[in-house]
Amino acid sequence: MNDVEKSVREFYDNFGWQKSAEDAKAGEDILFRQFTYHYYPYHELVNLRTMECFSGHTGNLLIAGAGDLPETHCEIAQRFASSCCLDISKHSLLICSQKLGRKSNYILGSALNIPVANDVFDAVYCAHMIYHIEKDLQSKAIRELLRVMRPADRAVIIYRNPHALPERIVRIKPRLFRLGHRQDEQVTDVPPLYFHVHPLNWWDQFRDASHISLPWDIMSAERERSLFISGNRARWVYRICAWYEKHYPKTAARLWSYVIIVLDKRQ
Repeated sequence: MNDVEKSVREFYDNFGWQKSAEDAKAGEDILFRQFTYHYYPYHELVNLRTMECFSGHTGNLLIAGAGDLPETHCEIAQRFASSCCLDISKHSLLICSQKLGRKSNYILGSALNIPVANDVFDAVYCAHMIYHIEKDLQSKAIRELLRVMRPADRAVIIYRNPHALPERIVRIKPRLFRLGHRQDEQVTDVPPLYFHVHPLNWWDQFRDASHISLPWDIMSAERERSLFISGNRARWVYRICAWYEKHYPKTAARLWSYVIIVLDKRQ
């Protein structure tokens, strides 16, 4: 395990999945999953779009970087005859086993060197993990995911877009939307978490696997807070975004903060 992997594991083991005594919220929930009320109907559409990527795919699923196995991960796993959770953290696999039990297998290991043979899985799901891998090793991780997947099957990867519209707004005009007030729960003493995202054209190197990009989510919780999106403004922002990504998915994939990368392994 390299230094970046160790630091990421320490972040989640000691902070991300540790719940506070006051409200039983974990650090990851407060930092990354705490949105305004109007976000959640929109997020249901996001989850449906994710699950639709696996339509027609059955058999054995690999969940790479399983983490604390959010609800959507569990729902996707239930669609398959069997599943396997891979993570570098024993704490993660303990959480996963509490949610999936004997319906899944569990591997303590790195996506850089997955300890299974070639062509084992019928599908791979990898959400919010690749950009926590050292930047020069991310392509190796993708190749590993493709290696353990059978030909003609599918990997679905959630990645972040560094040139997304919300990122541009914050960089160019930080106070453009700061017309309201947000009172959000504050988190102190947050440990560092390695994060690096390549531009979306970085994925062109995997043309030997067919490459499809779809919109996933307009913005992160951090961007919602920094743009002071709340109340009626939030309601209309998410309604407009849902309409736009339905009618113009290719453009939305280039503009949204998060994108679904679909890789179908060629035979």
